[in-house]
Amino acid sequence: MVNEYFDLVDYGGSFVYYIFELANFSILAFLLLITLKLNLININSFIAWLCLFLTPLILNYFIVSPDLFGDQFQYAKEVMSLKTSEKSISNASQFFGSEGLSAVTMSSRILGLAPLPNFMTVTSLAFANKLFLFTTFLWFKRFFKNENEVLLYFLIPSIILYSSLALRDTLIIILSLIFLINVIRGRIILPLIVLYPLFTLKIQMFSILALYFLGHSIFQAHSSWHRFRVFLSLLFVAALMFQDEILSVINLYRVAFIAEDFVAPDGSISYAAWNLYGDKIDDISSIFYAIFLAIIKLPVLLSIPLPWDWSNIFYPIQALESFLLIYIYLKLSSENQTYKKNEYILLTFILIIGLCIYALIMANVGTFVRYRFTLFYPFLLALFYLSREQDRERKDLKFKSID
Repeated sequence: MVNEYFDLVDYGGSFVYYIFELANFSILAFLLLITLKLNLININSFIAWLCLFLTPLILNYFIVSPDLFGDQFQYAKEVMSLKTSEKSISNASQFFGSEGLSAVTMSSRILGLAPLPNFMTVTSLAFANKLFLFTTFLWFKRFFKNENEVLLYFLIPSIILYSSLALRDTLIIILSLIFLINVIRGRIILPLIVLYPLFTLKIQMFSILALYFLGHSIFQAHSSWHRFRVFLSLLFVAALMFQDEILSVINLYRVAFIAEDFVAPDGSISYAAWNLYGDKIDDISSIFYAIFLAIIKLPVLLSIPLPWDWSNIFYPIQALESFLLIYIYLKLSSENQTYKKNEYILLTFILIIGLCIYALIMANVGTFVRYRFTLFYPFLLALFYLSREQDRERKDLKFKSID
């Protein structure tokens, strides 16, 4: 159900708002009950996901104003315009102004596919995100014997938060996870298909995952130390050969993220204001200096939001979470000596490259807390899969030796 003559109305947590969104919650709860009856999930997952399906309803308007994550309204307007008139109203530009769907339009088209009865507010899109995340949980847990252990990874605060909002972060996480798991499993076609929407949804994530695909599927860098060293050497040579092009993109993003939140003397926030009043920043002119600068800034990226940056109620939780996620990654690395495997080395190497790129272009804390999590979380789940895969191999080997 959508407005025939669409004009986004802020129902503001009114009675009508809860009527609309309780209908969406009821559909998700009903689907959840079906999965329980079909023994697709256990009772712990049922209780946990029932609570998770409630978070969109109690987060926007009830706990915080949706204006705290103002981008939600872009996606809500776009979804409802596409559903009513099949026309895009997004003025978001594609990468470097190229033609094609914008990230807002593609995200809205995907979120609009969710079988929900109402698309009336930003919370409707949050319910769509929850549905897609739950479907991903059903797919991902199939690779593990312990469903409760898998469930814990879907109770991390940031995944609960971002999947409770009308943003594209959840879609990026889901597609990235599907990509990583299938590459680790030796698949080629599906990862290539998944890369296509990621190019539009998040060009940075596309580039990082494409590099992983290149190392894994083309150079087979996960199969031996020799192949990994060859891949590393060629990557370094390519970085030197295309130094100007790479640094040009990095410098562009550095300025873009600084300008995005620049406040002019008159109080306006825009790129135009930056062009008029912003101070010029020095460009990075050497790939060696870029590597050095990334290493220096990486600990800051991994630690944010720092206490002096805490400007909303989520930041203290995410500050603790950032260290928790690093601890979990290190813990999984040591289980079954996963850190000795070439697959792990390649996976972690690509993750570090991605984090270093974000460290180089980092500006607004709130934006890069989201960016860091969107990158780190799929790699964490991929490592979780990898560590348990090694465990299964050990058990199979032990079973065969007994025979």
